[in-house]
Amino acid sequence: MAKYLRVNYDGVDVTAGKRYEIITETDEAYKIKDDVNDTHALYKTHEGRLFEVFVETTAEILTTKRTQLASLTAEIAQLEAQLAEESRLKVGDYARVTDSSSVDEFALDDVVLISNVDHTAYPLRGECPVSGLHEWFNPASLTKITPAEARASLIAKVDAHFNAGGGAESR
Repeated sequence: MAKYLRVNYDGVDVTAGKRYEIITETDEAYKIKDDVNDTHALYKTHEGRLFEVFVETTAEILTTKRTQLASLTAEIAQLEAQLAEESRLKVGDYARVTDSSSVDEFALDDVVLISNVDHTAYPLRGECPVSGLHEWFNPASLTKITPAEARASLIAKVDAHFNAGGGAESR
C-alpha cells in the first residue's frame, strides 16, 4: 500500500486533482515526486490545507490503472480508425507510386492523381497530372501525399529533366 496526496490547486510543479505518491513524510511536510519529475515539498501547516492525504491499496491502484488502460485502448482504436480513413485514397487525392511492379506506365516515386475508384483487384485509377497517362493501381502500391508534396515532386522531376541535359538548351 502506498500513501498519496491529491492537491486541489494548480501550483508550481503540481496539478489540481492529480494524485502524487508521498516519497517521504516529516512532521512539517510531505515530499512528493512532482510534474517535472523532481521532488516537491508540500507543507502540512499550509493555510487551508490545499491537499488531501489518502492511502491506496494495490488492488485500488490496479483497478484505476485498468480503467485508464481501457480508456486509452478505446482512444487508440478510435485514432487508428481515423488514421485509416484519412489515409484512404479518394478521387481527387494525390499519391506517390511506392510499388511499380504491376504497372507499365509509371515508375517508383511517380505522382498520380486519383481519377476513379472501383471495387476490383486494382480499384484506383491514377493519372499523371502532366501527361494524362493513366493506369489502375492496387491501393498497397500507392501512398497518399498532399497537393504541396505532389507539386514539389513534379517540379523536381521537371528540374531534373532540364538539368540533365534533356532540354533544348543542350542541343
